[in-house]
Amino acid sequence: MRRAIEQIKYFSDKRFSTLAGTLVYFLLMSVTPFLFWLALVAGDVDLSAFTESEIFSAIAPVLEYLQTSAQGATGGAGIILVLTSLWSSTNFFYHLRRSGEIIYDNRLKKGGLSLRFSSLLAVFASLLLVVFAAAVPFLGLSVLQQIMPQWLAQLISVVFLLMAAFFIAYLLNVFACPYNLGFENTVQGVFLTVTLWIVFAVGFSVYLQFADPQKLYGAVAAVIVFLLWCYLMVNSLVIGIIYNRKNVMPETPALQKNSVRKDGRKQF
Repeated sequence: MRRAIEQIKYFSDKRFSTLAGTLVYFLLMSVTPFLFWLALVAGDVDLSAFTESEIFSAIAPVLEYLQTSAQGATGGAGIILVLTSLWSSTNFFYHLRRSGEIIYDNRLKKGGLSLRFSSLLAVFASLLLVVFAAAVPFLGLSVLQQIMPQWLAQLISVVFLLMAAFFIAYLLNVFACPYNLGFENTVQGVFLTVTLWIVFAVGFSVYLQFADPQKLYGAVAAVIVFLLWCYLMVNSLVIGIIYNRKNVMPETPALQKNSVRKDGRKQF
């Protein structure tokens, strides 16, 4: 209990909820431009493999609406819209790294342009990841249901989603950290993030079965639910990053003595 209280105090001292709220803001600024580029690069991507899952059912209406709006925008997209949407889609990754620099007490002076370019690469990597993660469960589930019981096929699909969640959390942790932690040091916070994602997502789904947000929020209930869901998920990510900072990284003075790699990250 004492250790748990110390961990909670450390998370509070690092202002994890404030950082999460900031990242949610920039995540919302990046979602629609990202979906715009997803439709522009990959066409009409079927996200039903995610939205039909019970875990994502709470945000499915808003996500489907944003995807439809983004697909409609591609028809008359001009060069200015393409460039500005690409720039906007990098906001989340850009500020994720900036938040990581705050969490890890980074003292390196970095140019914003190089970080923005790294964020751009992360956006294109995410585009490929979403297309792959959306196609494999849909195609794989169709094949598995023909050769095995449906419950077993569903179980394998859930396992794949968990593996995808772990991979995504790992990449986000690596991108946020200004230091080279290595897999064995990063994986602790990643496991914590994925565990919290599962707990919050399942708990949120159970809550919505008993609650009726439409009575309280009316027509904007879907938007409110989407915002709360995003806030919980981003909080889980930030908590995992802070956990790595406390339990893996040495104190800041020791960090400052470490060598600096060519890409601007300190070697741990």
